[in-house]
Amino acid sequence: MRDGAAYDAGVRLAGIIGGIALVFFGVVWTLQGLGSTLVPQSFMTNSRVWVLLGGLTLAGGIFLTAWAWRRDR
Repeated sequence: MRDGAAYDAGVRLAGIIGGIALVFFGVVWTLQGLGSTLVPQSFMTNSRVWVLLGGLTLAGGIFLTAWAWRRDR
C-alpha cells in the first residue's frame, strides 16, 4: 500500500516539472513560429501553425504548473 502523502507529493512534483517543460516548449515553438532570431531556424520558422500550437502548449503548461502548485500539500 502506498503512503498517501508521499504519493501526493510525487504527483505534485511531476505536475510542476511537466508544466515547466510545457511552458519552455510553448515559448520556443511560439518564437520559432514568429520567426524570432532568439531560437534556431527550422521548418517551424514563420509558420502560423507553430504560433498557435506554441501558444496552446504555453497556456497548458501554465495551467498545469498552477494546478500542481496549488494542490493540497
